[in-house]
Formats: sequence, structure tokens, C-alpha cells
Amino acid sequence: MKWQIPAKTFLLGEYAAIVGEPAILLTTSPCFTLTLTQNAKLEGIHPESPAGLWWQKNQYPPFGLSWQDPYQGQGGLGASSAQFLACYLATCSLQEITPRLNHMLEAYYQSSWSGVGLRPSGYDVIAQSQQGCVYINKQKKQIDSFCWPFKDLSFLIIHTGNKLATHHHLKEVTLPSQIEYLASLVVKAKEAFDLAHSHQLIQCINLYAQKLAELNLVSQHSLSLIHSIKSYPEVLVIKGCGALGADTLLILTDKRDLQSLKDRIQDQNWSILATEQNLTTRNNNFSLEKAYK
Repeated sequence: MKWQIPAKTFLLGEYAAIVGEPAILLTTSPCFTLTLTQNAKLEGIHPESPAGLWWQKNQYPPFGLSWQDPYQGQGGLGASSAQFLACYLATCSLQEITPRLNHMLEAYYQSSWSGVGLRPSGYDVIAQSQQGCVYINKQKKQIDSFCWPFKDLSFLIIHTGNKLATHHHLKEVTLPSQIEYLASLVVKAKEAFDLAHSHQLIQCINLYAQKLAELNLVSQHSLSLIHSIKSYPEVLVIKGCGALGADTLLILTDKRDLQSLKDRIQDQNWSILATEQNLTTRNNNFSLEKAYK
């Protein structure tokens, strides 16, 4: 058996998500793949990772697991959470029980958080159980999946060449101020999706990126890259994504300028990870019972 889990990128809502405020995430292909094997060992999964810890509690000899990462270890795409989700689905299949969102999320918290520092939001693993663009508001028990509605806008996700371990970052960082302001921008961005209002989305992303920089929540390496890429005429807005915006950058451009921007990015040997064409359109061979309490 195989389970395919999409990559994830925070469009908006990193840090606000930690306290259950809203966020919007993008789920994209190529997908991570977990395969159930007849070899009772873990291949490509660290035993101390959330997935490794969960499997050791719930393993079923003689079965083992093999992990394939199409991004070859590049950070920022939710490999660890995808690995956990796939591992959870594998154990549910072996135990012949229905996978449930609440149960999966509790299992994820138990496996991913030592009790030191800020607890991971779990928004990545929730989003990766859905498809397309995903709006999550844990406080209001809301999860919505929707397509990219902007006919005039394209996005590019590129890799910075850096990799920050989010779980280490959460042990050291304190909850930033102005969470309510960040959350309000996510709500306005969701309105922009509902209305297919491109300018409003660009404005929300720009303000969010500015606030993250003001709060010193963007790595120096990413700030330098952002400064360089902002000068390209095709770029409408750019922000770092996830913890310290360290691993990936999101760029919005006019759809007519997408190829020109891609050419510029590739000329600099930066890795393009996804565009809106890579958004997932369905759950990949699995489903979670979507109760959210």
C-alpha cells in the first residue's frame, strides 16, 4: 500500500497559527510517498521523528515503511508533517480503524512536541490532509478547501537554499506581539479568495510580510533574497513562508508575466518548487473523517 501526501506552504498565517488563529496554506505536488513494506524497518524515516515515534508505538511486524521525498530533503515543504500523516494513515489501515482528524491531530501533538517551547500549530498536517488552498481557523473549528480563483494572478514558490528545523525554532522563539493584527490580515485575504479580488490579496500579503520583518521574524538570508527579487518588474509581492521565512519564498505575479519571471529565477539557479498549476485537486488515495472539535 502507498499513501501520497502533498507539500505545504504557508501563504499567510505563520505564527498566528500557533495560537489557533486563521491561516491559509497551499498544498502542492509533487507529493511525498509512503510505502508499506514487508521489511520490518523504517527507510528514510528517523526513529526520533514524529512519524518514527508514532510507528514505534503502533508498529505491526513484519511490516515496515519506506519514505520517498521528491524534494530530496529541501526544507519548508512539510516533509516531517507529511511523513507523520502518512504514517498515521498506515497504522489506521493496519488496525482497520477509520482515520479521524481530531485523533490524528492529538497523535501529532503527542509525537511532535516535548513540552518545551511553543507547541506546533498542527496546521501543516491538517492542510496536508486536505487539498488545494486550505483555510484553517482552529479557534472557530473551521477548515475550508478551495481552488485558486485568481484568473489574472500566478504564484511561484521558490527555495532559498536554506533549511530551518521548525521544531528547534519553536523551542527558542517567544510568541510575537500583534498576533491579532496578523490574524486580521488572514481574514481579509480569505475574503479576497471568496471574491477573487487580486488586489486585496496582494495588499494582505504585502502587509503581512512587512509586519513579519518588523517583528524580526524573517531570516537575514531571506531578507536579502527578498530585496533582490523585489526589484524584478514582474514581482507584485513577495514574502518568506513558514518559520523565519527561512526555507521558501512566495511570489505573486501577473499570469502573463509568469514565464518571464520563471526565466529570471532560473537564471539565478534558484529552485522553483511550485506554481498554481501544482495545487492539488483531490485527496490522494486517502480520506480523513473531517470532524473538528
